[in-house]
Amino acid sequence: MSLDDTFSGWRPRQLTSEGPRYLALVHALEQDIADGRLSDGDRLPAHRDLAREVGLSVGTVSKAYQEAEQRGIVSGHVGQGTFVRRRTGVRAEAAARHEPVNLGLNVPAEGNETQILSALFGEVVHERDLAPLLRYHPHAGIGKHREIVAASLSDSSFTVEPERLFLCNGAQHAIDIALRLVAKPGDSVLVDAFTYSGFKAIAAASHFNLVPVEMDEEGLDPEALKQAARGSGARVLYCMPTLQSPTARTMSLGRRRRIAELAEELDLVIIEDDVYSFFFPERPVPIASLVPDRTFYVTSYSKCVAPGFRLGTLTVPAAYIGQTELLLHASAWYVVPLLSEAVVRLIESGKLEELLRERRRQAQERYRVFRDVFPEASNLQFPAFFTWLPLPQKWSADQFAAAARSHEIFMTPPFASAIAERDAGAIHVCLGAPNDLSELSDVLHTLREILGRHPLNVVSVA
Repeated sequence: MSLDDTFSGWRPRQLTSEGPRYLALVHALEQDIADGRLSDGDRLPAHRDLAREVGLSVGTVSKAYQEAEQRGIVSGHVGQGTFVRRRTGVRAEAAARHEPVNLGLNVPAEGNETQILSALFGEVVHERDLAPLLRYHPHAGIGKHREIVAASLSDSSFTVEPERLFLCNGAQHAIDIALRLVAKPGDSVLVDAFTYSGFKAIAAASHFNLVPVEMDEEGLDPEALKQAARGSGARVLYCMPTLQSPTARTMSLGRRRRIAELAEELDLVIIEDDVYSFFFPERPVPIASLVPDRTFYVTSYSKCVAPGFRLGTLTVPAAYIGQTELLLHASAWYVVPLLSEAVVRLIESGKLEELLRERRRQAQERYRVFRDVFPEASNLQFPAFFTWLPLPQKWSADQFAAAARSHEIFMTPPFASAIAERDAGAIHVCLGAPNDLSELSDVLHTLREILGRHPLNVVSVA
């Protein structure tokens, strides 16, 4: 329908006759913004006035304004009105496509891993080396593979002995085995107040009681650990000293030494999850090197090679070697030898170090984009593919995740990592999934725009 020019406020030049009327109004609004008829900051007519002018119900206009706000092209302010928030370039195109983006799943950015692994697996398949890999092997893994992996994990601060290293089906499998070695269903386990969601899943499946330990800027707080251990009687601690998930915090060497001292003082066993230390050119000193007889040390190739490359390692105190082999026998028999062969070839060819350098570069690039949009966040020297975004006081993590979801940006629900019912005042943001830096920037700017609004103005419309 055509409209005349007697109305003093904005109104659409024409509304399409197909589809819902509220969407026709949104499309007209988008077109006028794109054509320059509306500029950033322009005030739109009140719902009732525009409804009367274009012959629609007030409810239809309200629904159109709410849909426009979800798309990020207008901003509503209680008591002030609705204003244009003009989008430009790629961000406008992405909003129109409504392509969902997952910032809740911690994956590495795409790199050269597919080409490297394709060539590597091709070598194995076309050589006589394949047949031996298809036979039965020791539960702990092929001996030669364990020796090479152990040597690659060793440095001046920490020597991994091959007989204490076991190959597992990813870090999750390794953590599960470690827990089963040192705790039984119903036992209490000490964890960070906000911990790795995968560990919560293991604990729930095995009926462990998780005891939260308060955190500071380095992660696990030693004095809080002492109080929690004495108050609960727990004798097992799960922690991630380097780039802790979800907060991306890293313990100093002094903090690690203090945790090691408390392990001796409180008679604690530690499960140290060190899957992200490869983001550091020189790995921070593991707690396992400080109290090796009390620490189960976990690493993984899934985080640095590819999520589907399910190979992890578990280094155990000498007293647990026999029991660990038994649990591997019971849970998996042994890991897929083709994967451990692949890792050995990556190590010996230098391709693994090439992948690690690429991952560090990608993480640095993506974190720079994140800091450009959110300069108030912590400035990490060695970031991973995830970070911890502080939220304004007016926003709870639950509200923000819901608001992002209305823009088809999926984030980890806050309850996934929280041990008790509490608001973190921040939210876990994964940076690896967007296809490139441009898409990442667009998505992060959308989150920035959401944070600039009031939570009540971002309710989804069915």
